[in-house]
Amino acid sequence: MIQYPAHAAGAGNAVEHHRRHHVNLPKMETDTNPNPNQTGCCNPVKKPGPVSLDHVLLALRETKEERDVRIRSLFSFFDAANLGYLDYAQIEAGLSGLQIPAEYKYAKDLLKVCDANRDGRVDYQEFRRYMDDKEMELYRIFQAIDVEHNGCILPEELWDALVKDGIYFNF
Repeated sequence: MIQYPAHAAGAGNAVEHHRRHHVNLPKMETDTNPNPNQTGCCNPVKKPGPVSLDHVLLALRETKEERDVRIRSLFSFFDAANLGYLDYAQIEAGLSGLQIPAEYKYAKDLLKVCDANRDGRVDYQEFRRYMDDKEMELYRIFQAIDVEHNGCILPEELWDALVKDGIYFNF
């Protein structure tokens, strides 16, 4: 089980929900690779400077055009009525379509965060800015956990990051 202290900080309501509950973890397979640093799964990003979308593209092994298509497709998935914007009902329906459990559906929170001009709708540019910010935030989190900066999060790195954040395991 994972145990979270009451003071643990979270990145959002879904994370906070998880932190208030114990989670049973499946048994993990033992890695038979004698050198975990050479798993072949790593994609180290060797781009210096502050984090940018270029870092995200390199990490995802995606071109700018492929990313544009992916984000446009996701927006279109939520905008099933092809209105050119997302409202609460569309976001709620989209989250259901993604089979996200009801307790993690934060359509109101998502609308509030994305709707920069506060008109009750999320247009494509607002959605795009949100996606840019979230992907860079996730990249920064990944980099903070990947202390060896080899493009992979090793089990030891994940363990250390969770313990540092006050998350403890009982097996």
